[in-house]
Amino acid sequence: MAAEQLTFLDLVPEVTGPRSTRPRTRRAITAEPAMAARSTSGSGSIVAGEVLIEHRYPQALEFLREHGSDAVAVLHLLVAQAEPVDGRLVVAASTRGVAERLGFLSKDSAHRRLRQLRRAGVLEALPSTGPMDPPTHVVHLDGTGITATRPSD
Repeated sequence: MAAEQLTFLDLVPEVTGPRSTRPRTRRAITAEPAMAARSTSGSGSIVAGEVLIEHRYPQALEFLREHGSDAVAVLHLLVAQAEPVDGRLVVAASTRGVAERLGFLSKDSAHRRLRQLRRAGVLEALPSTGPMDPPTHVVHLDGTGITATRPSD
């Protein structure tokens, strides 16, 4: 007696449920403000360390088209964390820290965007202060169409 052969069309699938879908986001982490401490002075609810970031068009649109939305998101994060030192915006931020804070970029993508912003002259790397300290940058917003101001109390 010959063995009966089955074709793929004759086979009944074992799993009949819906296919699992891949989640749309890598992580469920959302970006958080630089500081969560609320100020009690004044009538508004201003977060301590809050920064007003404005885009001036058409110059900001040109910057966005040239560098992409991920680079602008990284720049916004750096500007929000930056502190004024001697009239310059200075920020200490690591590649992993940027990726974790944004939540939608991998550390490799964050590194590429930081490198892209350095090449564009928006970020200027400062000399390292120690082997374990995060890299420190000066943020230059000239020519980007983006301005940053801190509300005064």
